[in-house]
Parts: sequence; structure tokens; C-alpha cells
Amino acid sequence: MAKCYVCGKTTKFGKSVTFSAEQNSRTFKPNLQKVRVVLEDGRVKRVYVCTKCLKAGKVVKAVSTAV
Repeated sequence: MAKCYVCGKTTKFGKSVTFSAEQNSRTFKPNLQKVRVVLEDGRVKRVYVCTKCLKAGKVVKAVSTAV
């Protein structure tokens, strides 16, 4: 199962409740994106990061150098 590299966010489980109070199982999945990230030691690694962490600027994206 995929997990956010920064905050550790994973799939959560809960219930979907109808108007008549019937409960059905459902999942809450984070919006994970596969991103090339520059780590603290300068290496580049491809990891899963949630969009909340991307938007908050908690990771530094690696810039590709096309020839």
C-alpha cells in the first residue's frame, strides 16, 4: 500500500451512511503523486508524496535536465 514519504498518510477506512442510516464500508485514499525528490544528502529519489505536502512546499522537486 502506498504511503506519503513526508507525513505518512495512508488509506483510512470508514462508513458511508445513507439517509435511512444504513452503513456501508468505504475507503478514504489520500491524493498521492509519484515525484522525483531531492533528499537532504543531495540524492534524487522517486517517492510518493500527498498533494497537501506538495502544496505546502515540504519537499524539493528535482529538476530534470533534458539534453
